[in-house]
Amino acid sequence: MSALTEGRPQRRNKRFLVFLSILFIVIIALGIGYIFIKETPRYSLYWFKKAILEHDAESALKYLDIDSIVDNMVKDMPGEEDKEKTQLKDRSERPMKNIGRDVIMQNLPTIKTQLREQLKSAIISYNNGTALDNLKKASVFGLHITMEGDIALVKIWGKDKVAFKMAKSSEGQWRIIAFNLKELMAPSGR
Repeated sequence: MSALTEGRPQRRNKRFLVFLSILFIVIIALGIGYIFIKETPRYSLYWFKKAILEHDAESALKYLDIDSIVDNMVKDMPGEEDKEKTQLKDRSERPMKNIGRDVIMQNLPTIKTQLREQLKSAIISYNNGTALDNLKKASVFGLHITMEGDIALVKIWGKDKVAFKMAKSSEGQWRIIAFNLKELMAPSGR
């Protein structure tokens, strides 16, 4: 009987070592997975959504590059040149054709600061229950993300065009740098 009882502790030790080995491998795999996942645009979008739902403006703005968003909106403004080239016959009227764009360009720093403050205020005080419920239900897995280097092109499933662009920041998270407002506001299932 002593030989029988001596084999049990050895089996327990082997099982314990196997269990520890498997546990160690699982922990290493989870660590590597976390490192990989936290470097993705989807992970940043999850934290952006969470910050908005918690009315945490400072955290939410970490995922928005306001300067790039405004710069890209100005860049994407329809050029008045195309419309007015056909309309302008007198060369003396040409300097006036881009006055709106010039005014915006001169006031960009103020516009960016005001937009940042308005977004903070809106995130903190936003109280539309329906919109917040829809945001809670929305999943970051409902987005189609295509990588082009350090730029991510994000489409909403069921839509054809890019809804917004993201870029990887020096801090490691991804930030939204441009919106396609027409695509974001268009009804789903076109």
